[in-house]
Amino acid sequence: MSSQDEDLSAVLSAAWTAALSAAMAVAMNGDAKADLTKLLDEWEETQQGTTEQLVSILTKMSELFERETEEYYKADPDPFDDRHPGRADPNCMLGQLLKMLLLNDDFTNALLDTYIMSSRDVSLNTAACRLLQNIVPGLDTAVIFEEKEGLVGKLFSWAREAERPLCVYATGLLARAMSHQEVATRHKEDNAQLVSMMIKRLHELQSAEPTSHFSPSHTAQNLPRDAQDEAAQTSGVTEKLQIQTEEEEEEASEEKGRKEENGESSGSMSEANSSAQQSSGGSSTSTLPLPSSPTSMEKEDTQGGEEGGGGKKLVGKENERTEEEAEMAGASKLAGNSSSWSEMSSILIGSDYRLSPLSPAMEQRLILQYLTPLGDYKELLAVFMKMDIRSLMMNYIDLRKTKNVQLTFDALLCLASLLLHKKFASEFIAQGGVQKVLEIPRPSMAATGVSLCLYYLAYNQDAMERVCMFTDGVLSDMVSYALWLLESSHASGICHATMFFSVSFSFRVVLQLFDQLDGLRRLVNLISTLEILNTENEVSAMSDDHVFSSRQTAKHTCMALRRYFEAHLAVKTEQVKQSLHSSESGTIIPQQQFYKAYTYTREQIIEMMEFLIECGPPQLHWEPVEVFYKLSCVPLMLQLISAACDWTTYYGRSETVRYALDIVAILTVVPKVQLLLADTVDVIDENRSLVPTVGMSIILGVAEGEVFPNDAEIQKSALQVIINCVCAPDQSLNSVSAFAVAPLRYPLHPQPPPATHNRVLAHMWKVVQNNNGIKMLLSLLSVKVPITDADLIRALACKALVGLSRSSAIKQIISKLPLFTSSHIQQLMKEPVLQDKRSEHVRFCRYAIKLTERVSGKPLIMGADVSLARLQKANVVAQTRISFSEKELLILIRNHLVAKGLHDTANTLVKEANLPAASLCPSAVSSCVTPTSSTFKPRTCRLSSGNAARVAAHLGSSPASSGNSAAAGPSASRSPAIPHLSGSWASASAVPTTPPHPSPQSSHPVGRILFSRERPATSCNSGKKLRALKQKSDSGTFIQTPAMKKQLESHLPSLPTLDNIITEYLREQHARCPNPVTTCPPFSLFAPHCCPESKQRRQASPNFTTRLGNRVLYPKYGGAGRGSLDRHLIFSRFRPMSVFHEGDGSDSSFTCCAFSACENFLMLGTFSGHVKVYNISSGEEEANYTCHGSAITHIEPSRDGNLVLTSGSWSVPLSALWSMNSVFSMKNSFGDDNYVEFSKLSQDRVIGTKDQIAHIYDIQTGQKVLTLNDPALANKYKRNCATFSPTDVLVLNDGVLWDVRLSRAIHKFDKFNMNLSGVFHPNSLEVIINTEIWDLRTFHLLHTVPALDQCRVVFNSNGTIMYGAMLQADDEHDAMEQQVTSPFGSSFRTFDATDYKPIATLDVKRNIFDLCTDTKDYYLAVIENQDTMSMDTVCRLYEVGRQKLAEEGDDDDQDEDQEDDDSSDTDDDDDDDEDIDTDALIDELVNDDDQENQEQADTPADDAIEALLGSSGDDENISDDENISDDEYGYPEQDGSSFNMSWFGEESDDDDDDDADVFG
Repeated sequence: MSSQDEDLSAVLSAAWTAALSAAMAVAMNGDAKADLTKLLDEWEETQQGTTEQLVSILTKMSELFERETEEYYKADPDPFDDRHPGRADPNCMLGQLLKMLLLNDDFTNALLDTYIMSSRDVSLNTAACRLLQNIVPGLDTAVIFEEKEGLVGKLFSWAREAERPLCVYATGLLARAMSHQEVATRHKEDNAQLVSMMIKRLHELQSAEPTSHFSPSHTAQNLPRDAQDEAAQTSGVTEKLQIQTEEEEEEASEEKGRKEENGESSGSMSEANSSAQQSSGGSSTSTLPLPSSPTSMEKEDTQGGEEGGGGKKLVGKENERTEEEAEMAGASKLAGNSSSWSEMSSILIGSDYRLSPLSPAMEQRLILQYLTPLGDYKELLAVFMKMDIRSLMMNYIDLRKTKNVQLTFDALLCLASLLLHKKFASEFIAQGGVQKVLEIPRPSMAATGVSLCLYYLAYNQDAMERVCMFTDGVLSDMVSYALWLLESSHASGICHATMFFSVSFSFRVVLQLFDQLDGLRRLVNLISTLEILNTENEVSAMSDDHVFSSRQTAKHTCMALRRYFEAHLAVKTEQVKQSLHSSESGTIIPQQQFYKAYTYTREQIIEMMEFLIECGPPQLHWEPVEVFYKLSCVPLMLQLISAACDWTTYYGRSETVRYALDIVAILTVVPKVQLLLADTVDVIDENRSLVPTVGMSIILGVAEGEVFPNDAEIQKSALQVIINCVCAPDQSLNSVSAFAVAPLRYPLHPQPPPATHNRVLAHMWKVVQNNNGIKMLLSLLSVKVPITDADLIRALACKALVGLSRSSAIKQIISKLPLFTSSHIQQLMKEPVLQDKRSEHVRFCRYAIKLTERVSGKPLIMGADVSLARLQKANVVAQTRISFSEKELLILIRNHLVAKGLHDTANTLVKEANLPAASLCPSAVSSCVTPTSSTFKPRTCRLSSGNAARVAAHLGSSPASSGNSAAAGPSASRSPAIPHLSGSWASASAVPTTPPHPSPQSSHPVGRILFSRERPATSCNSGKKLRALKQKSDSGTFIQTPAMKKQLESHLPSLPTLDNIITEYLREQHARCPNPVTTCPPFSLFAPHCCPESKQRRQASPNFTTRLGNRVLYPKYGGAGRGSLDRHLIFSRFRPMSVFHEGDGSDSSFTCCAFSACENFLMLGTFSGHVKVYNISSGEEEANYTCHGSAITHIEPSRDGNLVLTSGSWSVPLSALWSMNSVFSMKNSFGDDNYVEFSKLSQDRVIGTKDQIAHIYDIQTGQKVLTLNDPALANKYKRNCATFSPTDVLVLNDGVLWDVRLSRAIHKFDKFNMNLSGVFHPNSLEVIINTEIWDLRTFHLLHTVPALDQCRVVFNSNGTIMYGAMLQADDEHDAMEQQVTSPFGSSFRTFDATDYKPIATLDVKRNIFDLCTDTKDYYLAVIENQDTMSMDTVCRLYEVGRQKLAEEGDDDDQDEDQEDDDSSDTDDDDDDDEDIDTDALIDELVNDDDQENQEQADTPADDAIEALLGSSGDDENISDDENISDDEYGYPEQDGSSFNMSWFGEESDDDDDDDADVFG
């Protein structure tokens, strides 16, 4: 009991001493500032005084700074922290004193220029150097030593020749100077001379005072026995943990709590003498608690036991001991009750700092500090080795001899610099130096120095191999020591330990020991405990240095984790290969040596990942990944990636993201990790709030390249993650039950389960598609920067698309995109981005061919310029059965024999074949030759030579020409020139008595296309084109290499059969048909083949006058395709009618427009927030209403004219509903919605849009009835406008289709643009999102319309015409200044809404702000600039269907004639109508009052009116035999003066006749 009492009294005494010291320090803070101020004042008074006075003042200043430096060191700052003390610890007095002194420029200039450089007084030089040494921590040494000429030379002179202590002070200052490489390089000779002197001086100091510094005056009992006991206990605990099961570990961790990692940066300790503030497992301010106190040991066990919030703190088990073990360890650490903190502090922290009187220890420290930066240079290694620096280091790193932790620390730094040299490192290891280093106790200041030695030792692979070959547990102790540093050291020690593992993971034995000691958990804790990833902490409250230190920790930890998993990947690959070889052939693959370092390139890592994905077992168990998975580290990596993207001021953010992506890529080899990417992760946005984000969307966002635009390495790493998730083989991993997989989320609409793909793979396809992965990958196919990596990025993106294309839904979408419909992929395959990267381009072409074959279902030759339409056409040709008349073939043979002069043989053939005499013609007559039509131009030189041969044969060829043709050899024999066969092959085919040779070619099934193979070059090769398609061989294999081609050629017959030649010839004719059909009548050998064109019996004429006349004959129909032709004619002509100005027209600023319900008025919104109503007939302003305080962006009146919706740009409310019954008043306001519109069918609801959120309001009550938003499905379109379907059942918001009745999302449409969210087609069957046309019934992509790109679509009243105003890029500068800016360009387009064919592009030569059309298709109102130079805007009214006459001038007298507006981009269908002036005809039709309310056509003139004004409906699809009454056509009506000019109704015709040029 007495022993316990004594321990308790010792603890209380130490605590009292610490408290008293802290109080005294606070009291002295004010005194220190006052003292320095007083000394500076004295110096001001005695500048010209005696030397003794100046020396006295400088000495007092030095004593003051040395005292405060000791106080600063008592706080245990990071010894590697070379920042200004005031920055490392803003509360420390040393930093404040340094700032005060350095602000006095007169004093600092005098100190350096006068007292050091100019003065020759040794005492003044000594005092000045002492003070300069004390204030160096606050100086920018680079400026002093590099710019001050002569200073370094004077210091070298003093260091060599001056007496003590001046030589020692000069040496200390040189240590600071040599840390700059430029200075050290300029003084090589001086350093070589001084280094030997300094090492010699160290030997003298060690031998001169052995009893003072190196005698064991303090027994080992008074020192921390951490080198013996701690390592032994750690290894003992490790052995127990190896046999402990996972359940026991979890129970133990729950009982003990979670270990808390503070992760503080250097210099964060505020109190100087807090002896038991942190345990050895605490933070960077690690000190040794007094072990004699049970209370302190209990505190060590329970320190940080509270669990961190948000699941960020991971379990710490192995370093925590039971109370019995802790008490035993504490009892063995310090023996004797006389121990106190004052005795231990010099060993653990080392706060001694006094330059006068100069102690031997301080002198040795300054010398070691000088030698440290010079140890890196190979030129000085010989000097170090000659002077036996190793024996010095062996003594200095023994803390039991030096009893000075600062001296040991400086020696460790010098040792670390020498360990970079292989020769020194090998001798140091051979003499047991590593064991000496590992004996340094921890925690201590010297332990932080050990971290740098371990890192430099691991960096030297030869030295590390020697360490790995030790058998006495040295390597185990090294790994244990490094793991302790990870958890309990300063920030610099943690950094060095992390880098040690990054380098040493390449050694298998280190990797094994790391796993045995639970190193992965400790390594991950470094990231999980970072405050910058914790949403509960405010980053703004952290210092910049703290944030930087945390980011550095994250970067180094990710680098170590990447090396860790790469090493394990190699081990796992080796195991799988071993199991495969042993099971198949019984061979054994030799394992790699455990003590050797193995590094792998990026290509090797990718190859190993692909091997495990393709060949790994279905139940792949990978222990490191399992541990990582259980620690919830995959979401942590995703959070880190998302957070690091916002570290714009951190230089290492790209490396951090790349390391994390590489880690995730390796982890995705296991399918259960892939599923984690499909789950949501809480990431921190710019407002420091949590936002649930799908993990795959984070990867896709990084891969897109917008966050890191010039870093291709990050894109490649992100693409590799995607490839691993979507490119797994179909049959592999088909047993999902082998993994502990959570139930997959159900898709938005039910789909049948995949038949051949596993659920994980199919789910990842859906995840990538839902997060707009197709858009991202397609954009990367066209990437051109950075130019050095663009080809590889294309290849990786194309490989990912190949994997995705195995999904039927994704394949259908891709097949309709311009990538295939417009042959974009073939354009990309033509040449690489950089010619030096042809190998990467070949790789891209290989994947592009796979993608094309998978989408089209047909094989493709590399380099073939084809599109899907051409492939489909070729498929039809391939399925056609080719047949021809045998009689015609025999006649051709007979004519060929006659041409060759073989008349007897020809006559014999006629007799035996019973050829009709009428079909025979003499040899001199060329009328029987197969006619060569001018419209049939052969595509290959074979056909050209064949035609020439036939002509030559019938015209009579000379023997010379026959010889020339025979010299063509095999090429001529393979030609489809049927009548002209030369040489023995021709005779073999022509002589009927010779039996044909059996040929494998005859076994080709009918309907196959025969492809030309390699043949000798002939005279016609220059005109030959590359074949688009290639036939598979009989065995079904695809010819990929020249070796395989040659192997196949050896099996081909030498003599082709005549039937095959004829069939190929006819099939090539069939392939040239514009619209080939599968079922054809027998082909003729005498007439060129052409499939019949699909054409209605009564196709409408492309000429308008003819179509109008045909209405007299066929009043019900007018011909198929009439409606489309009329629409193309009328809606390509727009005639400016009138211009509306605001006020007097001097300052007009209209922003939007809309026709009133009665369509007699035009409602115009202004920039000032007013709505003005103008009379269309008179042009006068009828009303003016104030609606918003900002520019009005949208106006929509209701159909009954009682209500009107308006939206403003920024003022509150953003949108409002106004009543127009008797008084114009606000009915409802929508404060947050920037866009509103009525429902379509029954205008009883209003839908508003706020960013990605849609709100539905009831008009009568004004209440919000429904909110449509799902952040997980958000596409985040920049110009999202929610809209109702024509039936008011569905809503399209942000590219997501919602069912209003069920309030749930039905389908998410793939995103392929950034701006437009889409609209419904009035037919209720399709959705138009930018260029994509989607089917609402199947959600398939029907087709793409490139002309609709970035067009805001406005339909006419009956939904047959679309107006598209092309958006222009946003100008952020103008948006900030709230100026009137045009959202559109200077042109708009018109489209036929039935088939989406473009009609015309109208360039108004002014910026367009808005446009609208009336319900009768009379007028089109366009808000545009008043002129090309003015910013004022006006509303210009255009008449639809009329052209401006030549005699009409421009309204502003500044614009060019717009008569040819329709010619810029009009469709070919109305080419014949461009020169027709329909004004007189339309005037006659419009003003004809006799046809009002008429339902039947009574006269030919009546038919003509119906032709223009009647709705065509579906009349093109009605046959002549059907009898449908005239009233089913919905003829337009006239109502007084307002003539209903509904030109055409909806129809589904398809006009194909656009080539004729007939004018009736």
